[in-house]
Amino acid sequence: MNAIGRPKLSHVGIYVHDLHHMREFYCGVFGFVVSDEGCGTAMPVKLVFLTADPEMHHQLVLAAGRPADATFSTVNQLSFTVADLDELRNVKQRLIEHGASDVRGISHGNAWSIYVKDPELNTIEVYLDTPFYVPQPHFDPLDLSLTDDEILEQTRKACELDAGFMLREDWQQRIARQLEKAF
Repeated sequence: MNAIGRPKLSHVGIYVHDLHHMREFYCGVFGFVVSDEGCGTAMPVKLVFLTADPEMHHQLVLAAGRPADATFSTVNQLSFTVADLDELRNVKQRLIEHGASDVRGISHGNAWSIYVKDPELNTIEVYLDTPFYVPQPHFDPLDLSLTDDEILEQTRKACELDAGFMLREDWQQRIARQLEKAF
């Protein structure tokens, strides 16, 4: 089989009302640094490029010029992964400290997530994968005050009730077979 490259998400750009405030929010919560900033020529607005990975010039672009009367963001969500539940708890605390609102913990069965609104009401998801798979969408409450073992057991029990339940590694193998057949 010929290997054909698949595009991978590399970065997200969002329009913002207050460029400085949003830069401070994303740098303060997620540890981004400014890799570049300036005014575009093809897109004549002030841009701030942010990265948390020295291998990537930017992962998030903040663009000035969101209309004052824009009542919602056209971006569905910005999603960030973390390594473990302790890191998820820590990011949740930093989000709250930096002014995030509407904080919700959700278990999707295949991922443990927190959803928040940034200061300009863009939705952010921070998550980590679980060892399970269930068909999506799947929503159960996630209580991060529980221990890691309690969260794992609670998630497993909820997922096993779903007819499509399987271990993540089995799902990954199934998807890999589908991808092989796709090209």
